[in-house]
Amino acid sequence: MKMGLFIWILIIPQLVLSLFSPLFRTKPVFRWYYTRVFHPIFEDVNRFRWKFRAIPAFYLSIYAYCTFLFFKDIEGLIRSRLFGVERLLIIPVALSAPIITGLLTIWIKPKSTYASPMLDAYDELIFHSGVSCRTCKLPKFARTKHCPICDQCVQLADHHCVWANNCIGRGNYQYFYLFLVSNVFLTNYGFLRLLFLQRFVHSRQLLILSILLGCFGVILAVFSYFQFVLVRDGMTTNEENKWLVIHDMIRARQMVTDDTGKYYFRLLADCQEDSAESLTNPRHSSQGPNEFHLNDSSPDIYVYYSTNPYDNATYDVKNPKEILSTAAITNIYDEGGFWKNLMARVDFT
Repeated sequence: MKMGLFIWILIIPQLVLSLFSPLFRTKPVFRWYYTRVFHPIFEDVNRFRWKFRAIPAFYLSIYAYCTFLFFKDIEGLIRSRLFGVERLLIIPVALSAPIITGLLTIWIKPKSTYASPMLDAYDELIFHSGVSCRTCKLPKFARTKHCPICDQCVQLADHHCVWANNCIGRGNYQYFYLFLVSNVFLTNYGFLRLLFLQRFVHSRQLLILSILLGCFGVILAVFSYFQFVLVRDGMTTNEENKWLVIHDMIRARQMVTDDTGKYYFRLLADCQEDSAESLTNPRHSSQGPNEFHLNDSSPDIYVYYSTNPYDNATYDVKNPKEILSTAAITNIYDEGGFWKNLMARVDFT
């Protein structure tokens, strides 16, 4: 009982904060945890190098403890109340699937720019041609990200999964998603089944395990939901941050396009003191129903920059058209729905 309470009180909150602090790092509690704990431990590759092997071991220890608790104290109590298909098929598969898919997620490396050709086109909005990776000095393919832990540019990069100590990208998405789904199924099936059996079998160990499985099940289900929302929207975790910047610039009325359709960020230029008021209170023209608004008559003076973060030059943009809605921006990487986007990521070659 004491061991179960220790895991419930200490380990579960750590799992919640570890999984969600990157997503909600602007919120007070998550911001503190992200700055003081998550970033130095999980993202700072130069500190605590042992962590990259310790975290998968931490997951395995939790899994092993729950499995041991089940077979030692619970399986014998509920065996007579389980269906044959549960004993012979569902429980063995549910227990083995997370281990098998987890090992595949660890062992199967994603494709990189070192050994694989580029498969995605540049949209010239969040990914730009003619750019080289500042670390590995190779051409920076569209939808790639350099991982400082794996020391390579990963194609269709999502994130470096600390639980598998491996990058998630083209070539191992399918194993990562199966790893998530198998864990979600195991924890939620176990929780619901044990919850039902508590009406017939009264056991403290059964209660402890059902509580643990219920907590883990909710955490994993919510995390998986966020992952599959990104699949539905045709973006990765890496690309989500880039799109947030684009959307913020649109809301701030700082994104325009020229006559050729190329995108730019605009910022108010430094002006003389007598025009400071117009700079701090820029004039906004009335907006029509169109997504673009011709802005060449504005008295404000702007400096235009490329959306390419590697390009620090300023541009002379003729006839800039302000983008008034995120609907005016097309995500060329969105295949048109969850299933199509999922199939585009699954790669067994």
